Amino acid sequence: MAARGRTDGFTLVEMVTVIVLLGIIAVVLAPFIANAVQAWHDGKARAELVARGRLALERLAREVRLAVPNSLETLSAGQGIQFLRSRAGGRYIERFDNYGTAFTRMDRRFRKNTALANGLYIMGGGLSVSAGDILVIGNTSPAALKAFPGDGPAVALTGVGATTPASDGTSQGQILGFASHRFPVDSPGRHFAIADQTVEVGLTGNTLRWHTSAGLGNYDANADWGPSDPVLVDGVSAVSFTYAPGTPTATGVLRIDLILATDAGNGIRLYHEVHVRNTP
Repeated sequence: MAARGRTDGFTLVEMVTVIVLLGIIAVVLAPFIANAVQAWHDGKARAELVARGRLALERLAREVRLAVPNSLETLSAGQGIQFLRSRAGGRYIERFDNYGTAFTRMDRRFRKNTALANGLYIMGGGLSVSAGDILVIGNTSPAALKAFPGDGPAVALTGVGATTPASDGTSQGQILGFASHRFPVDSPGRHFAIADQTVEVGLTGNTLRWHTSAGLGNYDANADWGPSDPVLVDGVSAVSFTYAPGTPTATGVLRIDLILATDAGNGIRLYHEVHVRNTP
C-alpha cells in the first residue's frame, strides 16, 4: 500500500502566535517610528521657514541699501518701515569747482541757500529722467524730506538735457531741470540722488507686505500698506524693526527681528542687521 504524501504548512496556533508577536513588536516600535517621521516633517517645515525668511530679509536688505541717505524711519510702533528709494545718482558741479572753461554758467552750479532756476550741472552722461523722479541733495533727516514740495533737500525733476561746448564749455555733462528751488544743505562729496519711489514694508495680520508709491506722495507718518499690496513673506507671528540712524559720517543700523510659524505651530526666529549709508 502506497504511503500518503506529507504537506508542509503552519498550524493555526503557529499563525496566531506570529500575529501576536508582530503586534507586540509593532506596539513597541510605533512610537519610535512616529517620532522619527514627525521629526523629519518638523525639520522640513523649519527648513522651509528659514528659506522663506532669509529670502525676505535678503530682498529687504538689498532695497534698504538703495535708500536715500537719512530717509529711513520706523512706522506703526516698529511693525513697519518706510524709505525713499534711490534709482540713480552721481556728482553735481558746485559753485567753486575749478573746471577751467567747462561748466561756465554760474546759474547752473550748485549754491546752497540760493534759488536755482536754470537747472543744475552734473558730471557724465546717460542719465534719464522719468515722470515723478525726485532730485535729493543734502538730506539730513526724514523731517527734512517731508517739507516737500517746499524748499528743502528734494525737488521734482522736469527733465534732463546735454551740455554743449557753445553754451556750457563742455559736452561731458548734463543739466538736470526743475522749477526754482533752494537747497538749504550741500553734500560734502557733491553727491546727488534721483529717487523714484517711497517704499513701505509692514505687517498686516500675519503677512509682511510691500507697498510702493511714486515719488514722495506717501512719505509721511502713516502706514499705507494693506491687504492688496504684494506679499514679502507670510506666516509671520511677530516682527520688530528698530533703527539707529547713526551720524552723517557713520552708517545707520536697521535691526529686523522676525518670527515665522506654520499652522502646525512650528516656528523660527530670524534676526538681521542692515547697515545704511547716511552720508548726504
